[in-house]
Amino acid sequence: MSTPIKVFHVEDYKIMRDGIKHLLGQDREIEMVGEAKNAEELMMALPTTPIDIIILDIFLDSMEDLNTVNGFEICGTVRVNYPNIKIVAHSVYDDADRVARIIKEGASGFVSKKSGFEELRHAINLVHRGEVYICSETSRRLKNLNRFLMGIENNLRAKEEIFSIREREVLEWLAKGKSSREIADGLFVTERTIESHRKNMIEKAEVKNTVELIAYASSLGLLKK
Repeated sequence: MSTPIKVFHVEDYKIMRDGIKHLLGQDREIEMVGEAKNAEELMMALPTTPIDIIILDIFLDSMEDLNTVNGFEICGTVRVNYPNIKIVAHSVYDDADRVARIIKEGASGFVSKKSGFEELRHAINLVHRGEVYICSETSRRLKNLNRFLMGIENNLRAKEEIFSIREREVLEWLAKGKSSREIADGLFVTERTIESHRKNMIEKAEVKNTVELIAYASSLGLLKK
């Protein structure tokens, strides 16, 4: 019998940790070796816990405390200090930008929390074998996944992107508090063009104003941090 895959789970909701621990505990090929609700608990466990795979939630208490270390930072730290440990990101936020970012930070897999348990188990096995895996729930909405994984393209793109590339450029400027005149000067277009982009984005996002537009774009992970 082969040695079980040693899995550690990082998730802020106890009900999620308990549920996955129960389900994975029934698989003879997997051994749950620990859990943590935040980065601090994980970092304390890493030096003394034998781990093959970390199931990593991307946002830990992010709605309550903006200073909480997120999964992107955790992923980068583990990649540098524990390169033999592989990471399967597990999140409800499965837009193209955040999936691309966590893979770039060093994760070998991504499974949306909208997916079923069997897909998470499948991801653990594939990643442990050295493969990169994006769940079907997420991959079916991406139009360049293979090119991204092959390193041909740097970012993932959704099949139905809500904003154009130019609109997203304007969004970045708006998020920095720039006026339409400043954005127009920076992008070498007219102020009327910028206002047109702003209006179109507000209509696409179905929000009332620029403040709500920026909040909406941020919630989708479209704004650089």
